[in-house]
Amino acid sequence: MRCNPLFWASIASLSLWLAPPVQANTQVSTLMQEGRRLVEAGNYAQALAIYQQLLQSESRNPRVHSAIGYLYAQQGQFADAAHAYQRAIELDQQNADFYYALGYSLGMMGENHGAAAAYRQAIRLNNRNPQAYEGLAVILARIGDPQGAIQAYRSALSLDPRNWAAYKGLGVLLLQQHNIPDALSNLQQAAVLAPSNASIQLNLGMALLAAGDTSKGWQTLDRAANLGQRDVDLLQQVAELAVAANQPERAIQTYRRLITLQPERIATYFSLGELLMQQNNPLEAVAIYRQATQINARDPEAFYRLGTALAVQGQRSEARSAYQMALKLYREQNNRAGETKVREALKQRN
Repeated sequence: MRCNPLFWASIASLSLWLAPPVQANTQVSTLMQEGRRLVEAGNYAQALAIYQQLLQSESRNPRVHSAIGYLYAQQGQFADAAHAYQRAIELDQQNADFYYALGYSLGMMGENHGAAAAYRQAIRLNNRNPQAYEGLAVILARIGDPQGAIQAYRSALSLDPRNWAAYKGLGVLLLQQHNIPDALSNLQQAAVLAPSNASIQLNLGMALLAAGDTSKGWQTLDRAANLGQRDVDLLQQVAELAVAANQPERAIQTYRRLITLQPERIATYFSLGELLMQQNNPLEAVAIYRQATQINARDPEAFYRLGTALAVQGQRSEARSAYQMALKLYREQNNRAGETKVREALKQRN
């Protein structure tokens, strides 16, 4: 579950998570002011130390525990954040924001059922917070309740009609449910609200392809790739879609981008080399597979593929050397299937 800036904005709206300073205690007031200053400056570790010091006199103040939860979460310590929010809830069971923050922290930990319960309680206490519905939708989709997630997204949108993330989430779910017209409608609305979001363009492109609009679908996917030109996961999806749709040139171009971004990832070289071989371009495939063997000189598959590309080029001696290296490495790994594959290739090349 990715960090949602809207979540932090919601928590920050709690008057910096603290009750008004205790007038009779100057030290408490000073610490609160210093804590606020450090948070505003982004010095979360120092601010955390201040709020933990405040617990000595303010251990019954739920907003102090909430502040500590926020600061733990800002540092990626979601288990500690969840514990702090649970303590805040023990002290104030009617604060919907505490349950919302607990749901988010538990979701980030992968504690999905606990997160769903926390979000539901937040909604019971305040059914006007669209972000609580959105958080619940994310969790319900994750635990395999798409219909519940769809309803939660729709509730979020009824409260916040300009929530592009909710339109996107709803559109993706509808696409997975093969409800293409509604998926398109929601993803198009998300794209209007967030035109530079690469992930929206990716899903919109897939929906357009599913609707049979091939031309516009690939235009949208190309836009997604350009917007997310450094997003490895997104580019991988575009490449796989291009392969499945028999768009080899587009796939080749995308795999080359991926190699630039992740030059150590052997699997991308294999995918690109395979496409080049299918396009009757063994010369470039040889170059790609050689790079793979240089990146990982202990990978037998890289040498096997290099041998095959060399053999297609007619370089029998070099192909045999590559196959023999593959055979040696497969044998060292006790990979019988790999050994058999290489032996068969050697027989065919003799």
